[in-house]
Amino acid sequence: MPKRGADGMLLDKNNNKCKYSLPSNLKYLTKFINEFDRSYLPLLFIMTFTSAAAEPLWSFFNRDMVNFVLGGGKSAELLISMVIMLLVIMCVYTFQVISNNKINYGKQRNIYFKFSMKLNEKRFDTDYENRENPEIKTLFQRAYNAANNFYQFFWRITQLITCIFTILGWSAILCTLSPWLILIILAPTFAYYKAVAYKIKWFTSREKEFTEMDRKISYANSASRDFQNAKDIRLYNMESWFSKIMKDFVDKRLWWYKKQGSMEFKNGFVMIAIVALRDLASYGFIVYNVINGKLTPGDFMIYFSSISSIANSFYSLLDNYGNIKWMSFHISWYREYLEIPDNTNRGQGKPLPKEKFDIRFENVSYQYAGADSPTLKALNFTIKTGEKIAIVGNNGAGKTTLVKLICGLYQATEGEIYINDIPINEYNRDELYTLYSAVFQDIHIMPANIAENIAMRDEYNEDDLKYALAHSGIEEKINSLPDGINTYLMRSVYDNAIDLSGGETQKLALARALYKQKTRGSKILLLDEPTAALDPIAEQNMYLEYAKFSKGKTSVFISHRLASTRFCDRIFYLDNGEITEIGTHKELLEKGGEYAKIYELQSMYYKDEKIKEELRESAV
Repeated sequence: MPKRGADGMLLDKNNNKCKYSLPSNLKYLTKFINEFDRSYLPLLFIMTFTSAAAEPLWSFFNRDMVNFVLGGGKSAELLISMVIMLLVIMCVYTFQVISNNKINYGKQRNIYFKFSMKLNEKRFDTDYENRENPEIKTLFQRAYNAANNFYQFFWRITQLITCIFTILGWSAILCTLSPWLILIILAPTFAYYKAVAYKIKWFTSREKEFTEMDRKISYANSASRDFQNAKDIRLYNMESWFSKIMKDFVDKRLWWYKKQGSMEFKNGFVMIAIVALRDLASYGFIVYNVINGKLTPGDFMIYFSSISSIANSFYSLLDNYGNIKWMSFHISWYREYLEIPDNTNRGQGKPLPKEKFDIRFENVSYQYAGADSPTLKALNFTIKTGEKIAIVGNNGAGKTTLVKLICGLYQATEGEIYINDIPINEYNRDELYTLYSAVFQDIHIMPANIAENIAMRDEYNEDDLKYALAHSGIEEKINSLPDGINTYLMRSVYDNAIDLSGGETQKLALARALYKQKTRGSKILLLDEPTAALDPIAEQNMYLEYAKFSKGKTSVFISHRLASTRFCDRIFYLDNGEITEIGTHKELLEKGGEYAKIYELQSMYYKDEKIKEELRESAV
């Protein structure tokens, strides 16, 4: 017997990973479906019963019809029997059509949407670190593929039940001729079952490879359709390169399809051989009895139909059972994704502070899943309430990772992060996020109007929206548009929409952060390269505004342009995951360390007359 854990969990010896058992998955789906549609399963079983009853009824009708035509019985009794049977068949088909229409034209779609919505709710709500984990990305792809087929799980179960009813019914009929006939029909089924089992094992053992290829193809398709990539693809003649990448992914997937096709051909050949031997033996037995005068033409017809139906039903039963087991793996993956543990606090948390917001890092290290070494190492510092902190350093030093730790998107691998001497995870996660307004490098525009893109909802406060527009530097651009804040963004979605430039997109993102500050009382502002796409004049104006709207607010921003750091109270210089220098702009220049070297290197392009002349000549 396979070993099970709590709640029907089945231990998989191949990868030492727990998967839910078939009965557990059946119970889970039944409960889930009944929560939003109690009529679905009863209708499904009505459709099953009527499907199972229709074929035998027609067979008996055909038998009476043959006997009536050939004079094999009392004509009046046969005629009455056929009329009654037709009426019963009409009732059966009526119930079958009604239940089938209700299931196929509405209820199955609702089930798919419910399962997909639950999956996406988890995806949106799970810890941010989970979204970046490659293993969890693959699990999501498997769960997403599974959600598309859940309605088929119960459909397969009903087909299996139909097969059982059919087998029992036809077996009773065949027993009136000879019990040995049933043995002749069912004897080859063990070999058939082994063939089906091999097919299931082949698929399930290679599912992960299929899924990873599907995920890569899906990403490549998405990237090729992304309007933001259209310019680069054209200007850098990326078509052939991009097509090659796509072709590599598709070729690898096609290789698996070829392997699958070869397996299914061999497997199918074995199944056909088994069926051929079964038919030869069973039909030969019936023909022998007809030749010896033991069966009437009508009896021959019904027994002939019985053999075909019982055999096909039995093999269909095995096929459906195999598919149900295979789908059970998918349901397990779906459930496993929904049950991915979240480390952030979702329950009752400590009350949020109202005035003081000191942030303290105590021996904090962070290492990404699958990485060989930590990105940040043993950080110790405190950011006082109202301080303006700049984080600078070379690319890959860990600046963005540090900001994500500050705002609770990441959990420290080692050490502890405190807000007012309370560990950050003791605050409720959603309440904690209200403290922060943030602008990250990867800015995403929603297919909605400008006002909704700033408020991030369809209702907004006009006064707070005006404040955000004015202080983010995008107000002039918005006022120049005919529809103003009601202008839609993303021309790839709306015909009358516009697309913002890189600098305008950054300003819009800053407006989002400022709007949240005003409406939700955010106390800590986090800016990751907020002026990277701006020209020097726009950048200078932005920092003047930054000094105004950040007054009295705790703010942390990342910048590669060290001239901007003079607005800040302190500067953290990050090198290879460690803070190697802390001080004001003046103090770090006087120290003459790495910060001073990089600052001098950047500023020389603005001070050295020879370099200025070379730049002017190259521009001409």
